Amino acid sequence: MASPITSIPAAEQQHMLFLFLPLKSKASTEVAKSIASLNAEIKGNADLRAATGVHFFMIYHLEDGKKPQPGLPVTSFQTMPGKDLLVVQSIYDADFAPYIESFVTNPIIAIGLNGIVNAMDETGIMDPNDPTSAAFIKNNGGVAANPDGFNCLLMRYNFGDPTLPAMAKIPIPSKAKYVFSGTFPGLTVGKILQNYTDAETLWPATPVDIHFEPSTPPPAC
Repeated sequence: MASPITSIPAAEQQHMLFLFLPLKSKASTEVAKSIASLNAEIKGNADLRAATGVHFFMIYHLEDGKKPQPGLPVTSFQTMPGKDLLVVQSIYDADFAPYIESFVTNPIIAIGLNGIVNAMDETGIMDPNDPTSAAFIKNNGGVAANPDGFNCLLMRYNFGDPTLPAMAKIPIPSKAKYVFSGTFPGLTVGKILQNYTDAETLWPATPVDIHFEPSTPPPAC
């Protein structure tokens, strides 16, 4: 008879990445190409799901001086003057460094990441000669050649706390800057693929086109 999970090793914990990256103004085309490159590799032949441990991700590009669409009655994401903003959110397994390493060590994914680094604008934020700056990484071999610097670059703009695991029992915030809850703590992407019946058939590594039935909109307000 199974007992409740009361201990989860670091390799099986779920964490949140929540990036706010400053970009060059009007960088939408450049960023779109980089995202398309990443998406193409994700849909390629190699099944990277267990290696990357990504459960969910969101990418949102906000142009300089514009408000998020659709609009909200309160202030939300904002751009810095003269810069675009790229918001990236992800729920991933294991520690931050191996999570990022699984991307930078893949040559094709690294090309897409280099494109995003190249589109960044850290003017007024970082010295371009700093080894963790986007300019330095761009001019010195890219993300694969500067994994530690790239980790630091991401952490500079990461609202997510890579030491805060998703918890089933919601804790009372103390030193944590947010509450992060998980329905199934410890259920990694690898475990889902290994143990869910017909996982590879239901969710193949190369995704098939899925028809999504239209959702019912909420009542008019």
